[in-house]
Amino acid sequence: MRKVNCPYLFLLFGLSLLFTTITYGQTSFPISPSIAQKVNPSLHGINLTSKAGVMFSSINYGEGLSAENNYLYGNMAFRDLNFSIGVDVNSFNLNQLGLKENSIRLSYAYNFRIGVETYFIGGLDVGITAQTLDPSVLIFGDQINEQLGTIVGSSIDPLATIKPSTNYFEIGASGAVFNEKFMVGIHLAHLNSPNISFNKEAKVKKEMAFILNGAVELDVNPYGRGILPQNSYFYGNVYGILHGETTRFFASQELQMNNLSLGFMQSMISYGENSALGMGLVSTISFESFLFKFNYSFASKSNDFNIPTIVELGLRFNFDRFTRNTRGYYKRLSTNNL
Repeated sequence: MRKVNCPYLFLLFGLSLLFTTITYGQTSFPISPSIAQKVNPSLHGINLTSKAGVMFSSINYGEGLSAENNYLYGNMAFRDLNFSIGVDVNSFNLNQLGLKENSIRLSYAYNFRIGVETYFIGGLDVGITAQTLDPSVLIFGDQINEQLGTIVGSSIDPLATIKPSTNYFEIGASGAVFNEKFMVGIHLAHLNSPNISFNKEAKVKKEMAFILNGAVELDVNPYGRGILPQNSYFYGNVYGILHGETTRFFASQELQMNNLSLGFMQSMISYGENSALGMGLVSTISFESFLFKFNYSFASKSNDFNIPTIVELGLRFNFDRFTRNTRGYYKRLSTNNL
């Protein structure tokens, strides 16, 4: 068996913990409520509509530390067979530390009728995640000239030549109950507790995550009177996660007015005895089959630790012909395609 030195082990163990904290805390929790299938894959099957979209996120942690997250998603619905196949592709890059994570997830969602215009979606998902570290962006001790206060261009430290990487396989199960007024869902992620350590001789397990999400949609102008457009809805969205010592909560409230939606969001993250609060704005505008998204979130000033400022830009396209022809309905929780 290959002998591994202690500094190398400590480096790989620390990187594993850092990746778990940062990537799961940010990439798995978009602030956009319109891509809830990222936290509950069974929602790829809601109303059995086929769609595809992208979401670009710029993440600013402050003090010169930033990241980008690119998310591509889509699903193909088979209405005659009552199921949908979804795919989620995510790329996260923490620039100044050279940390990169790429993942792909496939999901299967099946629809059951359980009541009058009420449905249950059961889903299974599998995914592969790859993580790498680029040591060329790191600064090692032999690069620092204490007398001149400068940093030389390269290091002769043996660790500078090592490019750590790891990949692992994940399994999850999810489900949701919905009708035209509400949705309640659950996702059990990382059921197999994969080893995420950069050093496969060590064991750093990714704990199972317990995720709950829900939504409610109300017609605020059912008679088409007053100053609001006829197709006006209140849409409230919430989801949260329990993952080891980390608890995270998200909520948003939106007013849909024909093709325009505007609203607010709130978030909370707790780790051990520390907690942080965030808030922001969410918005969408649609034209025929296209839906454009812009979201902005920022941290509260009274936090125990810093959470990033996030800007999201997104685009979604709906492939379903029937839904496209009735796009003016503008309802999100719909069963008209079932």
